[in-house]
Amino acid sequence: MFQKRGSFFPGIFPLFYLIPNLFVFIAVVSFGKGKSSKAEKTTMSRNFFYIYLLLVLCFGSSCKGEDAVDPPVFLYTRPDDKSVDVPLNQEVSVGYDTEIVLADNHGITVNNEKANVTANSRKLLFSLTLETGTTYDIVIPEGAVRNSSGGKAAAARFSFTTISDNSRYEAEKATLTGNAAIENTLGNYSGSGYVNQKEGDLVFKVNVPKSGRYEVLFRYANDNQRKENDLWVNDVKLSSIVFDATYSWKNNSMNIFFREGTNTLAIKKNWGWTYYDYIEINPAPEATPFNISLDLVTASPSKEAMNLYNFLKENFGKKVISGAMANYSTGIEEALWMYDNTGKWPALACFDLINYTTSWGVGDYTEMTANVEDWWDNNGIVSIMWHWRDPLKKTDAFYTEGTSFDISKITDPNSDEYKAMIDDIDAIAGYLKQFKEKNIPVLWRPLHEASGGWFWWGAKGAAPCKALWKLMFDRLVDHHQLNNLIWVWTSDASDSAVDWYPGDAYVDVIGMDIYPGENQHGSQYVNFDRVKALFESRKILALSECGSIPSVDAMFEYGDIWSWVMPWNGNYTRDDKHNGATFLNSFLNSDKVITRDGMPDLK
Repeated sequence: MFQKRGSFFPGIFPLFYLIPNLFVFIAVVSFGKGKSSKAEKTTMSRNFFYIYLLLVLCFGSSCKGEDAVDPPVFLYTRPDDKSVDVPLNQEVSVGYDTEIVLADNHGITVNNEKANVTANSRKLLFSLTLETGTTYDIVIPEGAVRNSSGGKAAAARFSFTTISDNSRYEAEKATLTGNAAIENTLGNYSGSGYVNQKEGDLVFKVNVPKSGRYEVLFRYANDNQRKENDLWVNDVKLSSIVFDATYSWKNNSMNIFFREGTNTLAIKKNWGWTYYDYIEINPAPEATPFNISLDLVTASPSKEAMNLYNFLKENFGKKVISGAMANYSTGIEEALWMYDNTGKWPALACFDLINYTTSWGVGDYTEMTANVEDWWDNNGIVSIMWHWRDPLKKTDAFYTEGTSFDISKITDPNSDEYKAMIDDIDAIAGYLKQFKEKNIPVLWRPLHEASGGWFWWGAKGAAPCKALWKLMFDRLVDHHQLNNLIWVWTSDASDSAVDWYPGDAYVDVIGMDIYPGENQHGSQYVNFDRVKALFESRKILALSECGSIPSVDAMFEYGDIWSWVMPWNGNYTRDDKHNGATFLNSFLNSDKVITRDGMPDLK
């Protein structure tokens, strides 16, 4: 429980007025009785005034004391004070309203022992190896935490108790189908063996004491080849799970909702060929609340860009913004189809610069320009992505398999590849500049799905891709002065996602592209929670592309309330196997979904 520090200002407050004014009273009486000349009285008046000001300043500053500097104010503790059944992987931290530093001799303790603690931006992080069935008492003395101005935070104390046990389910005891088989040739496994999935499935029966979110830990290996497989709970597909490449056993975890009693958890073949040792079920750690940046990453954004960003922030977690993808890249056919079939325009329209830099020259983008301007004039939100074709123009491919373009040359400014990338970025800047001049903000989403490796900008790994993102940012924002862009990075939910991330200084919004399969309108909370945790709740999250849209009820039941959702064009929008008229009519007419007619004027 946090204690609010008292102030001695009220006690000394009367002195602040009494002493200077007492001096004035004495001076006035003496002054009135004197027989000095007019000039002498003028000099005396001026001197009395200076002395009075000096006394006011002296007593005023002494009255305020430390309270002249605003102290850091705590926002939350993780876990909450007096929490019980805290999982062993729970982050232990205290959040404040401003960036903090630790005093040299802070005196912070855990169970009366000196704490291993660090200040990380606005958060006080404790390095603790939590043990089962243990109570932890944390004491933070007054002044142990400060801000850069020297303001001292109030004393604090909170406690919590960890779970008494966790539940492990060995893979070899799961129900196996297909050609999944129990093996024991890999070393260091738990139990009597492990399961080689091959092209089969595993089904676990999981028992939990009460309904709620639980963290599921998967211990796996995969011959150092990245794999994806599908997660089903109680016969409902939740998401695909990305298992990063590893030779040795590695852990992957995610939060899953189980109902009280017995549940089924199935790992079904997508790519298959993964080894599983066991899964562990623990109560899910308490989620860290979102702490979205107040500002855009562009230093001096346009008024309209800031208005749009504030609108995204204000509605994030409260309502979902509807979107539509251009068909093919410059038109609004999908948005028009939605309107014709539901009576509602989606709020967001996304366009694609796929044919702006090609071997045959610049495509015709007059239609897109007109559509962007009209969409914004009608209070719609504009998003633009870029399927970037081979910058050297040796091919017109953007898929890795279709081009030999080498992004790793991003580190060599003298290379043909580097110069070609700069030329294309400059060409795109020339097109985007017209929207800046017309005060149209743009959700700008280049270099999407990089970590998948199927586009050339992700073919050489994370480092050159991040370098290209930063180069593009500097070129568009600093060189071309485009201050109307809101930068959207597309992530996946794997452990390696943080390795690909360009950094908070270059990203405003994090999007995910999720195609769950036909008629899969269930919640995508597994991916939402995972990405939220990976990036520590610092950014707005959007479903920047999808096949089947999660239903409104599912999103609000499980908490994956994306800032916006945008189904891909064609069959992904129009076919009942993915969305279709019936589903979209219900979705777009929900009072929890923002359509264009419900948009404010952000100009």
